[in-house]
Amino acid sequence: MDYCLVGLAVALEHIVLASTDLGLGTRWIAGFDEERVKEILGVPKGIRVVALTPIGYPAEKEGIRGSMIKVLARSGRRKPMQEMVHKERW
Repeated sequence: MDYCLVGLAVALEHIVLASTDLGLGTRWIAGFDEERVKEILGVPKGIRVVALTPIGYPAEKEGIRGSMIKVLARSGRRKPMQEMVHKERW
């Protein structure tokens, strides 16, 4: 068994759980064309893409948690996107 894949599964699930706890929307994506994703993102040869997870603020959410998310999103305390995301390329 390739235990690095087990470690990846555990790590990604922790990211999903932590994101959810913070009121973020996310999900595990494993059904994709790896070669196409690598091409689109400019992932170097020899690097495997085995899972993806988008993370973001849900469009609408009711209740106190939803209100807190909206305040945080507008607070200016968030890092600039360019510091957190590789956009379009590796």
